This record gives sequence, structure tokens and C-alpha cells, in this order.
Amino acid sequence: MPREVTVDVGKESGATTNIFFKPPCVSVYRCGGCCNSEGLQCMNISTSYVSKTLFEITVPLSHGPKPVTISFANHTSCRCMSKLDVYRQVHSIIRRSLPVIQAQCQITNKTCPKSHIWNNHLCRCLAQQDFSFSSYPPDTDTAEGYHDICGSNKELDEETCQCVCKGGVTPSSCGIHKELDRTSCQCTCKNKLLPSSCGLNKEFDEEKCQCVCKRTCPKHQPLNPTKCICECVESPNKCFLKGERFHHQTCSCYRRPCTVRKKRCDSGFYYSEEVCRCVPTYWKLPLIN
Repeated sequence: MPREVTVDVGKESGATTNIFFKPPCVSVYRCGGCCNSEGLQCMNISTSYVSKTLFEITVPLSHGPKPVTISFANHTSCRCMSKLDVYRQVHSIIRRSLPVIQAQCQITNKTCPKSHIWNNHLCRCLAQQDFSFSSYPPDTDTAEGYHDICGSNKELDEETCQCVCKGGVTPSSCGIHKELDRTSCQCTCKNKLLPSSCGLNKEFDEEKCQCVCKRTCPKHQPLNPTKCICECVESPNKCFLKGERFHHQTCSCYRRPCTVRKKRCDSGFYYSEEVCRCVPTYWKLPLIN
């Protein structure tokens, strides 16, 4: 049974050394593996062809990358065959492929001298310094020796052949108040407001993408972030319930000292500083150890 493998596009298509593809590899199904006998070899007995769209990059860079559609052999069934049958089948494929290769150039592709590369379009050897990426080793990946066709913030999705944002950034990863800018691949605020439109003591927060309170409050008046105002913890009503008075300047409750203090209370009573009179002893709160 054919297995899914990854093949090199350049080698499969027979492209010359100055032509690169993006992505450099594609997935197809091929026959392979071992047979029960050493005299047999696993080979394909039926083949279909699948078309894949890729970017072709030609050096020297006379023009930008162009999309091309290339057909790849896709094995559909396999069989263990004798090596003689394999030899006949392989050479039959080679003979059928020869006219295609010869049609590209009138002369045979020959071994070029040192520092030269064969050009299949011009059908002759060219000096290596004529190529803009000559300073890179021949086996350097195209993405390193040539600027990425998708840009610095994007990468090529080999399945869809589309430029997508790097790092798997999607609109859903930007959050509620942000949206994905597909040009810069950055999460930006949906509705960016001017600082003046946020109101008094507020400003627009680029991270939260909303107006936030920036007011500074004194210690005795903590900030209410919802209303963006400095509020007192205590109030006249709270102080009254505690038998105290409210001090507006300090936002605190206070108790006025007793003007006349009784020196001695009757039995079963004690003098209360809260009400400035004698009250029953059982009104005292129990002491907690």
C-alpha cells in the first residue's frame, strides 16, 4: 500500500539549479519498503497525478515569485516485482521522459566548469557571480538566501499556499476589544478613541483598548474606578450609626470628648465615653482573648 512521503519539488520536476520553489517540498503517496524475498522489490503498478500550486523563484531575480502548477506522480497501488521487471519499468519511464528534457534545450546539458552554473533557459553555462545570491552556499535554503516572499511578519502555509501570519496569530487570539491587522499581523484596537473623548481624568489605554481612569487620590479617599472619583470610605450616615460624627476633611468618623464626666456611677453601671453617661454594665462587649 502506498505511504505518504515528502518529496523535493526541484528534484521531482527536474528544475535547474537557479530555480527554487516555495514550499520546497510537497506530500505525495509512493510505494516503498521491503518484500518477503530479496529478489523482489516494492514498486508501483498504477499511478495518478496530482496538481499542486507553488511559488517559483528564478535567479537572477528578473521578476518576483510567480505561482505555478506542477503535477506530481501519486502511486495508487504497489506490488512486489522482480528486479528485472523493475529495471524494465524504470527504463521505460526514462525513455518516455527523454523527449521532454531534450525539448528544453537543443544541446545536451553538460557539466559546467568551476564557478559556473547551467542555465536551462539560456541553454549554456553562466558564471556564478552573475547570480545575486552567490555569496550563499549552494545548499542554503531559499528563505535564508532570498527575502521571504511573504514578508517579515508572515510565512507560507504549505497546505493552502497562502501567506499567513507567523506564530499562528488569528483574529480570535486578539481578544474582545482588538482585531487582527492582516497587513502587519498585529492586534490593533477596533475603535481607537482620542484622549479628549474619554472624559475627565481618563485616557485611552493602548493595551486594554478602552478608556481608563488616571486620577490620583489621597490615602483617606480611595479611588472608585467605576466612577473615576475619589470617595470617602466613611460617610455621615455610617458615623451616625456608630455614635460618632463625620469629619469632612479627613473622611473619617470622630467622637467629641465628654464635657462633663461623672466621677462615679451606681452599682451595675459604668461610665461610657460614647454617650457620656452611665450605662448598664451588661452593655459592655465581652473581651475576646
